[in-house]
Amino acid sequence: MRPVLRTALMSVVLLAGAAGAVTPEQQQDLYLNAMRMMAEGRHEEARDALEKLIAIEPQHAGAWLDLAISQCTIGNAAEAEKLFREIEVRFAPSVAILEVMNAHRRQGCKPWQARSFRSITLARGTDSNVNQGASNPVFVTGSGPDRIETLLAEDFLPQRDDYSQATFDYARELDQRGSVAMVQFRVRKHDSLSDQDTNALLVGLDKPVKVLGWNTRALATTSMITLGGQLYQRQLQLQGRIAPPVKLPAKTDLILAASVGKVDYVTRTNFDSITGEVSAMLSYRGDDTQGQLSTGRLVEHGDTGRLGGDRHGWFGSVQGQHSFSDRFQGELGWTQQDWRGQTSYSPGLIDAVRAQSTRQWRGAFAWQLGGGHRVQLEWRDVRNRENITLFQYNSQVVQLNWRWAGF
Repeated sequence: MRPVLRTALMSVVLLAGAAGAVTPEQQQDLYLNAMRMMAEGRHEEARDALEKLIAIEPQHAGAWLDLAISQCTIGNAAEAEKLFREIEVRFAPSVAILEVMNAHRRQGCKPWQARSFRSITLARGTDSNVNQGASNPVFVTGSGPDRIETLLAEDFLPQRDDYSQATFDYARELDQRGSVAMVQFRVRKHDSLSDQDTNALLVGLDKPVKVLGWNTRALATTSMITLGGQLYQRQLQLQGRIAPPVKLPAKTDLILAASVGKVDYVTRTNFDSITGEVSAMLSYRGDDTQGQLSTGRLVEHGDTGRLGGDRHGWFGSVQGQHSFSDRFQGELGWTQQDWRGQTSYSPGLIDAVRAQSTRQWRGAFAWQLGGGHRVQLEWRDVRNRENITLFQYNSQVVQLNWRWAGF
């Protein structure tokens, strides 16, 4: 072990002793967090976490071994070899552990190389309301003696159609600390309603950032969407995420996030907006079952002249996944998002302050076919409840996906 590391470890040991003993549960949490970093390719962060754990508990054999493997993974051959020898002297490892270390010695500690991830998804589906047509065919304007009821034209009512969709995802590591660049391109074409066809392109960068000594991640994305063959929307979003240092049950994580986004509607006037969001997500990762619980607050500042003015709202979601076997998994989720406007939507025509509540159920069953292939059957039910009848709509989507990843 290098002298600088040894001195740092001894300093942390003394500080830990002065501050009070670290419980075995806290040590296990540190170890599991380091293992997660290694699995995510964040080897430098994993190394720092393992060095901290060894400083607290010098007899943690697993931390010593994983620290040596982490050093080897990032190409520090000399440092890895020193750690392997330290393990042999300090712990008298078993034959199985010796074979693990010798395997790394034989393979060599090659310098870090960026990994790439690719996937292609092809889908066929049917949508009961492609155009988000109003569920109530009667449009009401005015109030009291000025109230007028009008039947909506056919174009404003729900239109069913089948569609085909293709999605390509690509991500590549940029450094050893876990920075990742990503690209996604999606094409959706309907059998009959070509004016509802969409193309979407998203480019993003996810990067670890230190804020006041805390490990955080920053995500920046830019995207554009075409509708009916014309550029429809451009969007820029910045998000920060942090895992606060709070004590949680085993296999449970808490993530806090804040984001700001700007949306430009190319073909619509006075629709552009800036949106802010703060949220929290509590997740559980068991052997066969996983779950996420999320909630957050939303604010949206619209351009001058936008109908209804600014908006504020909230969202909440519950998601669960369960593996019934190595090849068969199921998912079920519920999401609700509510918005409320600031002023009457259109004085003299629609005097109400717009209040929107969108609720969605989603279920899916997936089959792992091997070789990176996966087939999934997905169902979504959307109920958009509003106090302005023109915007109320219901939609049901059934979609069959084939996904090929890792090619």
